[in-house]
Amino acid sequence: MKRGNVFISPKSWEIIMESIINEEIMGENNSNNDKRSNFVRNFYLLGLGKIEKIGKCAAKKAADFITNLTGNPVEIGVVSVMLITPYEIKKELKDEEKIFTGINFSGEIEGVGILIFSEESALKLSKSMLAEIGMDDGSDDNVLDDMKISAINEACNLIISAYVDTLANFMKTSLTMSPPFFIKGSEREIIEKIFKDHNTGDNDIILTFKSKLYSQGIGSGFEVLIIMPPDSLNTLFQKI
Repeated sequence: MKRGNVFISPKSWEIIMESIINEEIMGENNSNNDKRSNFVRNFYLLGLGKIEKIGKCAAKKAADFITNLTGNPVEIGVVSVMLITPYEIKKELKDEEKIFTGINFSGEIEGVGILIFSEESALKLSKSMLAEIGMDDGSDDNVLDDMKISAINEACNLIISAYVDTLANFMKTSLTMSPPFFIKGSEREIIEKIFKDHNTGDNDIILTFKSKLYSQGIGSGFEVLIIMPPDSLNTLFQKI
């Protein structure tokens, strides 16, 4: 199901319909999954439109940050918001090596924001950032050393804060962010670990913001992924 740039995956729609039917037949007190039934009670399609607006505002802020960091204009790819299950995400994952940098956030809602790069794009972004502040020696060194990793983490800090701050503003609350983490490894293994760390099961409905930012300084660009577990999704729909 699609509404604007907001998607409800087939499995999520099946779970929503099943929960609605069960509550109609069995009653609220007989629900077999509290966090799922809580979300269904607060779910409404107009809320998805508001969440799409959050995603677009945050992507614009993130693009402005990258422009300021690198001196290169940034184009925003399609910003999509999806209600989806980890099971469906895992089916699309590949074993290819990627660069991940991310930040956990907590408060009234919690989740994780991740930037996903190819190694080439990570190198280009870090070099552009260092060159902009006069710290790039102009070499063709294609190794992600500590200085380049620090630059990537700073980009993560600014970009993910754009999303977290926008969510907090819409909810009229404040959220706390952790220091950035940096991982290089299999896309499949790392995303599966993130789901496990956030106690998110295969058939939970989660919210993802997904956008791609493109810049001359970073070639093909990178992906921004914001993941929130079911309890936080329920709170978000209540607040907006």
